[in-house]
Amino acid sequence: MPQRLKYLILLATLFRLVAASLVEFGNDEAYYFLYALDLQPNYFDHPLGVGLLIRLSTFNLLLTHEVFVRLGAIACAAIGTWLAYQLGTRLKNEQTGWFVAVLYTASLHTSLIAGTFIIPDSPQVVFWLLSLLIMHDLVAVPADQKVPMRTWLLFGLSVGVTVLCKVHGIFLWASLGLYILIYIPSRLRDPGLYISVFLTAIVISPIIIWNIQNDFITFRFHSDRVGGGWIHLDYFMQALLGQLLYANPVNAALILFSLWKLRSTSFLQRDGVRFILLNGLPIILVVSLMALFNPMLPHWSGSGFMVLSFLGAAYLDERVTQSADFRIHRVLRGTLIAMGGLLLVSLLVIQFYPGTFGSKNKKEFGDNDFTLDLYGWKHFSADFTSWLHDQEDQRKLPAGLPIVSNKWFPAAHIEYYVARPLNKPVIGVGRIVDLHQYYWLNQQRPPLQRGDSALCIVPSNFHMILEESYYRNFTSAELLHVFYSYRGGKMARYFTVYLLKDYQKNDEVHEDIRR
Repeated sequence: MPQRLKYLILLATLFRLVAASLVEFGNDEAYYFLYALDLQPNYFDHPLGVGLLIRLSTFNLLLTHEVFVRLGAIACAAIGTWLAYQLGTRLKNEQTGWFVAVLYTASLHTSLIAGTFIIPDSPQVVFWLLSLLIMHDLVAVPADQKVPMRTWLLFGLSVGVTVLCKVHGIFLWASLGLYILIYIPSRLRDPGLYISVFLTAIVISPIIIWNIQNDFITFRFHSDRVGGGWIHLDYFMQALLGQLLYANPVNAALILFSLWKLRSTSFLQRDGVRFILLNGLPIILVVSLMALFNPMLPHWSGSGFMVLSFLGAAYLDERVTQSADFRIHRVLRGTLIAMGGLLLVSLLVIQFYPGTFGSKNKKEFGDNDFTLDLYGWKHFSADFTSWLHDQEDQRKLPAGLPIVSNKWFPAAHIEYYVARPLNKPVIGVGRIVDLHQYYWLNQQRPPLQRGDSALCIVPSNFHMILEESYYRNFTSAELLHVFYSYRGGKMARYFTVYLLKDYQKNDEVHEDIRR
């Protein structure tokens, strides 16, 4: 490994470790921690990859501080940087590989969102890049020669593991299929192709089996998220701008410019251009098309922009080779500064912004302030724990009351920061579509019986109307206490604690979805 690549990976890893130690979990991260509590072949939202990674990075849940939960993502980012360098080197040369590694480090998606925070993309990026390396070896074999069976098997296995991290890894087979159909149709007669497909199917079979056992709930959930409807240009623009932002605006500009220059400049061999475009564009186009009808999360197409960055790196290499006056360091420095600056500003806003830039309405104070997902939970946990112990000691509340929630957020935050330190269970009450994994977690926990009472914590930025949420399942609610959370000397939000009484056991999440 070149010395400069070692330094890049080391410094980026240190920055990620610092960021991971300073910021509390976001909604998704707290939720994915639930996966590690009960390892399954598949979950309501995603396959098992991220849950297994958390189990490994926390040493089987021995060390559960945020840094250790996120450690797997940080390790994956380091490995991903090295794999990106390897693929860039194979596509053109060592310098292109170095440029790719820098662009990878500067991307918000690969370096921060999936490289510091723990989400299903964290392990998937590594296996996506590994699959691309194997695919590159596969398509590089001349059409009149046989692809080694070992290469086919490795590709099928790697894609299978990619899908076990997140199902859209199946785009890798779509990209290879398109490449074969368009450029090397003779490969359709190679039995290794079908053996490789079969191997992928075997690897991902736990996803299918679990869904057969659970009424295909994962597929039904995601089909509702991406289904058709009226065209919404605002959704499309949000998704488009979000994708460009997550790629890093400097990276995105370089990618767009290199795509434009393909019309007039040959800075990468034809096979390399085909490989990049067929692996990068399909997932971007599909996500953008779906965004015309439904809100899309920008990181869904992050792997596509990651692949297109190889094109930008190849263009930079060509410019450096052709012109000694081209200031490559300005481009690389600019994209790293953009990434570092955004990270620094984000950390400062999360930790020190006075109050909230969300809603100031009393009933939903702090709503639409995404930074509050990453702030204030530890302080609230300490205050709530002290208050609860006092209430139990004074016999104002019975000891051992469970905590209930009707939404996976903020339930997952309450689980990690409040309930686990108190050794209390969080029980999901309500609809499966709102509670997701809590349907299965409920089955591992002491059941809530008819007539029971429970505590309920409602953050103001996740405001709910009790009459429309809990009164269907409990006959009454008593306001117990309000905790105020401050940031920068101003109120950011508040937490309301209720005592819900007389549980009716009439909610969907306590029914058997497999009947």
